[in-house]
Amino acid sequence: MSHMDVAARDPGRWQGDVMRKPVLPHPHLIILRTAATVVISCLIGQAGWAAAFIGGARVYVPYHQVGAVVTLVVSILSAVVYLVLRRSAGPVNVGLAVGLALAVVAQYVMGEAGMTSLHIFWGVLMVGLGTALTSWTYRHEMPSEASAS
Repeated sequence: MSHMDVAARDPGRWQGDVMRKPVLPHPHLIILRTAATVVISCLIGQAGWAAAFIGGARVYVPYHQVGAVVTLVVSILSAVVYLVLRRSAGPVNVGLAVGLALAVVAQYVMGEAGMTSLHIFWGVLMVGLGTALTSWTYRHEMPSEASAS
């Protein structure tokens, strides 16, 4: 297939015989998307460690315990990033980031208190909330007033 065939299907991608370079998103969006990606990665990692030791491999309990502290710190720092960049992030993303950080704090407290059943259920809800934050963040575009300042 020639580049002309590709250009016919996607005329914005080609300019004559030269492909346009991709345009990076605004730096604030890069920061917010990175923060969301790190948080969801921590949450998924925690679910994996938990699944491993619930499945009988008790050797992974310390990994889950260390991961809990890492996830707690990362989620709080992420919420701070969203608050600092709140004009760029928008109210939905800020609310999701702060809500997720509060949920992680509650999750940590439940784990320390030995509330295993609630801890597991809450963890599932947190992964859903983390997925929502990631999805909304990656679909978010800069508000015109935030990009102008």
